[in-house]
Amino acid sequence: MILRFLSIIIILFSMINQTLANVANFEQLIIQVPIKQNSLDEAADYLKQQMQILNIPLISHSPLYKEYEALGLSNIRQTEFFQFCDFKTAKTLTDLNMDYAAFLPCRIALVADQQNQGWFIMLDYTKLFGEVPDEIKKQLGTTCKHLKNIIGINDKLPNTIKIDLTKLVVKTPISEDVSIEDAIDSLKLRANILNMKLVSQQNFTTEYKKLGLSNIKTTEIFQFCDARISQKLLENNLAYAAYMPCRIALVEDKTGKAWLVMMNLEALLQSSNLPPELHQKAKKISDALLEIIEAGASGDL
Repeated sequence: MILRFLSIIIILFSMINQTLANVANFEQLIIQVPIKQNSLDEAADYLKQQMQILNIPLISHSPLYKEYEALGLSNIRQTEFFQFCDFKTAKTLTDLNMDYAAFLPCRIALVADQQNQGWFIMLDYTKLFGEVPDEIKKQLGTTCKHLKNIIGINDKLPNTIKIDLTKLVVKTPISEDVSIEDAIDSLKLRANILNMKLVSQQNFTTEYKKLGLSNIKTTEIFQFCDARISQKLLENNLAYAAYMPCRIALVEDKTGKAWLVMMNLEALLQSSNLPPELHQKAKKISDALLEIIEAGASGDL
């Protein structure tokens, strides 16, 4: 019995290590490019103009530095998040595998460092979707290439790693006796109790209907932030901007069953190198998000 128990522990430990190996160093997933424009405001205007030319809508803008100001924090540096979405591509991905909702919409951060140098920061989405079929990968590649080109990345540079982050998703089914509306109310209320501010909410379902797409399933993205902890994380490493704000997606699967989906931040933290005190603060965020999705899934008000 003891040997069997030890064998199970070893297998679980091996699985955890394999999962973390898939994450690699979290910075390997990040594109971080110095801003060449004269100011972050000018860079923001350039970004919006270029995306408009490509007909990729800006669906959310979160100026986090204004939240810093409202909280009376010190050492405030400009920090903004712009979120863009090609809704047809988004639906194609979530139809293929709803886990991809944990990484939607596409986000580009504009952040100033301690020397007031501005940076474009984003996830390298070409590394997130390695397992998709070739025809979808081509569609994704076009969008990702545009994003990279706009911020100044030569897309001909080879991708040195291929990581399937769908293995690093936390998802919870919404109880059958809980409506989608009640699940949303519950997760929002729990977020408020835990001091996780809802900074953005995108109803993809409405956008899919506007485009006249078929086989539409409910898809909504909720984004939360604790500004105080976010500022501390960015002071440690600007690359964390690629994961902010924290996303929770509500998605119906092909059978109509609703789920809450988010990135496994605990695995991300295990692959980072934060000082112990800051690691505890970041874990507080991870724990809060897990509590939020559990409350939403159970309809716990």
